[in-house]
Amino acid sequence: MPKTRRRTELTTEPPGSVQQPHPLTPLAGAHSPRRLSRLGRSGLGAGAFGSALLLAGTLAVLAAQPSHAAPAPVTPTTSTSPGTVTGGSGASLPYSEVQAEDADTNGTRSGPSYQQGQLADEASYRKAVTLQGSGQYVTFTTPVDTNSIDVRYSIPDTSDGSAYTAPLSLSIDGAAQDDLSLTNAYSWFYGSYPFTNTPGSNPHHFFDETHRLLPKTYPKGTTFKLEVPSSGAAPSYTIDFADFEQVAAAQSQPSGSVSVTDRGADPSGKNDSTAAFNAAISAAGSGGTVWVPQGTFKVPGHIAVNDVTVAGAGMWYSTVTGAAPGFYGNAAPNPSAGVHLKDFAISGDVRERDDSAQVNGIGGAMSNSSVNDVWIEHEKVGAWMDGPMDGLTFSGLRIRDTTADGINFHGGVTRSKVTGSDIRNTGDDGIATWADSGIGADANDTVSDNTVQLQMLANGIAIYGGHDNTVSGNLVRDTGITQGGGIHVGQRFTSTPIGTTTISDNTIVRSGSLDPNWNFGVGALWFDGSQGAITGQVDVSDTLIQQSPYEAVQWVEGTISGVSLKDVTIAGTGTFALQEQTGGAASFTNVTATGAGGPAPVYNCEGGNFKVTDGGGNSGIDQAPYCGAMPDPVYPSASSH
Repeated sequence: MPKTRRRTELTTEPPGSVQQPHPLTPLAGAHSPRRLSRLGRSGLGAGAFGSALLLAGTLAVLAAQPSHAAPAPVTPTTSTSPGTVTGGSGASLPYSEVQAEDADTNGTRSGPSYQQGQLADEASYRKAVTLQGSGQYVTFTTPVDTNSIDVRYSIPDTSDGSAYTAPLSLSIDGAAQDDLSLTNAYSWFYGSYPFTNTPGSNPHHFFDETHRLLPKTYPKGTTFKLEVPSSGAAPSYTIDFADFEQVAAAQSQPSGSVSVTDRGADPSGKNDSTAAFNAAISAAGSGGTVWVPQGTFKVPGHIAVNDVTVAGAGMWYSTVTGAAPGFYGNAAPNPSAGVHLKDFAISGDVRERDDSAQVNGIGGAMSNSSVNDVWIEHEKVGAWMDGPMDGLTFSGLRIRDTTADGINFHGGVTRSKVTGSDIRNTGDDGIATWADSGIGADANDTVSDNTVQLQMLANGIAIYGGHDNTVSGNLVRDTGITQGGGIHVGQRFTSTPIGTTTISDNTIVRSGSLDPNWNFGVGALWFDGSQGAITGQVDVSDTLIQQSPYEAVQWVEGTISGVSLKDVTIAGTGTFALQEQTGGAASFTNVTATGAGGPAPVYNCEGGNFKVTDGGGNSGIDQAPYCGAMPDPVYPSASSH
């Protein structure tokens, strides 16, 4: 690893490049906990927006708020019987995860923490174990047969931000293995959006991952010991968890496919294989298949794909690596079609967020296409798709450790879906549909049965404008570490109007954060009408919201009408079950709240400006609403069960 200032090396930038927006705009000074006005994206790309803040300073746009009498509380009725709320279980994951704090260790357990800047705050379940000094260890006992290990860790940054590697000893049932090699290269961001790797204030994005395929299968009950070595060690090692998976055998080359190695690709990863990939795509022809065999292939920039299948031996076996490798469709309005990418990994070397460049794993525009079982890491965005385009499916993805979003459908993306995918430790929204009005509405899209967790900024899942979109069956956990929440619907960032939106069968756990500019929390589920009234129907049903560090459900900014909560269970909040900070209307049916940490279950200073329709069956939200200074949160227990 070069010991130089960590910068992203850009090789190519395809047509359709877009600067990425940032979800929240800073405010200065003390703020009323009522409705706020904020700067939005307003056509500014992230880079331009950040520059504007640097040039103009922090702008506060805070309208004087009228005094309102508190509204009458929602009174439960017996007309409707509460149903059983099951929520969503997320993706069907092939691995079993063991938390370090639950493992045998002589290290220091920390957490739970909800304080930004602490390592445990960015850990799964908000808990971790730190090893410091030779001989300190954590020992995982695998609950399943396994031939692989994936470790989420953090090691300290250097004083100047330069990258380094450090060994961590691994033994299996007492037998020494080759050391794991850990690095700070893809972690430790500082300052304000869009952040930098230059050490300074506001350190965050501490964690990274390393994974290894083992030469044999170890049975359930095998011990995997991670130990600080006697030499070459980092100053400390913070371990979050280890994943154990029985990885299937490598797949065989499909009949009739063209192998990249037959066109000169180097499976050792030493030589640039870009020309070989392009030659294989040309040789495969329209509708053909390109084969990526076992190995590591250096592709520093983008590979253009259209009407072709690119298939690997499996995400643990075939890896495309380089400064910023990616597979890109044609630029809209003439998207590629019939593209199918599957069964390989894309591992970049993007170390700092640069919103003026396209350095993403998947990009461009692809209609009637699919991306299945692809592992993407160390890119700016896992997949940033610039519409208009139609009929794209992402399934079975693993997106890890990006500097920005996991997946973003940017403008005019229709009848497309993200399903059965595992997305964690992203630098911005995990999954977002951004219906940019300059391009067109995202419509009839589905985000279903995904596990989304540990977003360092913004939200687990976000719907910015658009209509007839569905978010269902997802598990959203430990998200919104900074300036965001779990699931979000917003009329923001120059988006097209919010139309009918369905949010059903989701589970949101330990999601939401203190926004340092607002000086109050962001909800686990939240709605924002800062750039126009939300009048479209937003139906929320069969939703579990658990262990929220701040409020569970929030309405903030503008006027928000048409939100319906039905069969929603809220269990444990740091402040309020419902935080109503807008004018508008909502209906509540079978909404049950317990364990609210605030002075009342409901916050409301809007009085009659926020009208509530009681559909019956509600419980725990019937007290008179609170209106006053925002209380300090009483954090709920961070349970692993």
